[in-house]
Amino acid sequence: MTSQNLFRPAAFIHFALKITQAAENSWWVHRYEIGRNGKLSPTSRVVFFGRSQDEAHSWIERQKEEATIYMLSDN
Repeated sequence: MTSQNLFRPAAFIHFALKITQAAENSWWVHRYEIGRNGKLSPTSRVVFFGRSQDEAHSWIERQKEEATIYMLSDN
């Protein structure tokens, strides 16, 4: 899978993130690896713990400044 436009060369997607609520004041950001075949790994690892959903979103926004981030939805 690649993403390309005139201003940015092709970028390979290596992972996707998903936010889940683990408890009342515990929000986790999970990282799912994407294999060479383009399939999403069924397992994840937690890369951030926050006390609110906004805190988790803020952490992801800070990461976006450094790399391309893809978010998973519950759909």
